[in-house]
Amino acid sequence: MDRVDCVVIGAGVIGLAVARQLARAGREVIVLEAAEGIGTVTSSRNSEVIHAGIYYKAGSLMARMCVQGKHALYAYCRDHGIPHRNCGKLIVATSGTETAKLQSIKAHAEANGVDDLRTLSGDEARALEPALNCDAALLSPSTGIVDSHAFMLALRGDAETAGAACAFHAPLLRGKVTAGGFELDVGGEAPMTLACSLLVNAAGLNASAVARSINVNFANVLQASGVMAGAMSTVSFTVGGRETDNQSGQTTIEATEVQAWLARMVEAGVDYAVIETTSHALVQERVRATEFDVAGFTNVGHDHLDYHPSWDAYLDAKARLIDLAAGSPDKGIEKTAVLNRDDLSYDRLSSRPIARRWSYGLTTAADLHPLDLRVTGTGSQFRLMTPVGETDVNLHVPARFNIYNALCAAGVCLALGVPIDAVGTGLAGFEGVRGRLEPVDLGQDFRVFIDFAHSAGALASALAELRPFTPGRLIVVFGSTARSDHDRPGMGRAAAEFADFFIITTDDPLQQDPVEIARDVQEGVEGKAPGLDYEIVIDRRAAIRRAIELARPGDCVLLAGKGHERTMRMASGSEPWDERAEAEAAINERLALR
Repeated sequence: MDRVDCVVIGAGVIGLAVARQLARAGREVIVLEAAEGIGTVTSSRNSEVIHAGIYYKAGSLMARMCVQGKHALYAYCRDHGIPHRNCGKLIVATSGTETAKLQSIKAHAEANGVDDLRTLSGDEARALEPALNCDAALLSPSTGIVDSHAFMLALRGDAETAGAACAFHAPLLRGKVTAGGFELDVGGEAPMTLACSLLVNAAGLNASAVARSINVNFANVLQASGVMAGAMSTVSFTVGGRETDNQSGQTTIEATEVQAWLARMVEAGVDYAVIETTSHALVQERVRATEFDVAGFTNVGHDHLDYHPSWDAYLDAKARLIDLAAGSPDKGIEKTAVLNRDDLSYDRLSSRPIARRWSYGLTTAADLHPLDLRVTGTGSQFRLMTPVGETDVNLHVPARFNIYNALCAAGVCLALGVPIDAVGTGLAGFEGVRGRLEPVDLGQDFRVFIDFAHSAGALASALAELRPFTPGRLIVVFGSTARSDHDRPGMGRAAAEFADFFIITTDDPLQQDPVEIARDVQEGVEGKAPGLDYEIVIDRRAAIRRAIELARPGDCVLLAGKGHERTMRMASGSEPWDERAEAEAAINERLALR
């Protein structure tokens, strides 16, 4: 694996300017660009205007940078022979009311440091532009225009002269945070894995997708809040920023292994550990020797009823986590249960005794809840209200369940004593969990997501989350695992109800016949015609390619079941499997046919 000091993603104006500055400061820099050249995406669509800084909010960073930047840009253009023109701009008023507004605009500009605006009469304005019909005007002498491509060529030249390198046809496929910085998988004509200490995301309109491709686990909310944290989860084990894939097939590993990982965290100086704890692990006492301080619950579904005799028994098993926390030795943290008030489990779980109990939910009835919630297809923004204060949250992961997850994470962090503002910062840096509505974006005109949903309820939930942000058809590829009872007909019903088209395929069949499993799933399908509304494609690789082949602009394809997993468990044993790699291969095949 190659290593470089700094990686900048995106060879537009911002990326090239950052690379230039880093290289001139003596840093080793590589610029990764998915396209064939510089400035072909976001930077190719700008107005090429050098703004004066008139309208930005007074005192804001944008206002300060604009005023300082225009002077620096004019000087840079002069020094490098870049075509530009300090042509000025007229802001005109065609009535008495608008004339009065000109003075307000001038006052706002002066508050921003724009001190060169001049008020003109109608005659003075017409002397500059005879075709104007106005009563008065403001002249902004420092507004201008610039040849943006020539500007980018100069930036690239400066960066490369200082030692930076640009790599084209080099899209970032995925990455992860490591103890030493970042580890990046780069695709394109010369695929490679690249490690770096500093990563700058300057991908323009694709910046959100790039950010989501960098895997940061739940413990990183604590880490980003300034707390040294480790984690054990379905996806991975994290110690001191170094991540190891969890290939055990267990969300919560065996008791001795749990303690071994906790010991590694102590040796690495970790202050807090986040352990994803299953009902199986609680019943089998895999975490009995673990001294919990905070117990956080997301939602309790109707899974694993092949193991638990009833939902009540399942709930009682989950509640043991509260009992463990309440009975653990005092370590200076008030023992706390953080519960989902909007979940059916709340009444039962809230009856378990513990020193402190906080609820979270989407209504003001909960202790932690959002105000002024705004949801988009890529994330959400809200004011987080809590028992210890409030803060703004800008969440960069889609779906309503991530809002619930963020509220739960906030409750856990606050219970541990993390300051409220640091919690807001930590949540803003959380870019989702690998395999949980993970986007796959290679520039195609339809959306593709990978999700771990492998039960009827989880499948229905994932499809329901994607529906409001899918202008076209919602297509899902899924199977039913033989690892436990996940209501095969129920999965068929969920797909028939929530998807426009679906493909039933294979998902860890173990010793069972994948064809028979698919038939069990098909039994739950109601009101849908095979060949018209759905297909059965047993080979999962072929099923993924079929879904990508069928997708049209505006459609959304969900690949459900495998998520982050790295194996397919067949009768012959475990075989290597990478859902994201399969999705990317299918998309690349589709794009190559354009």
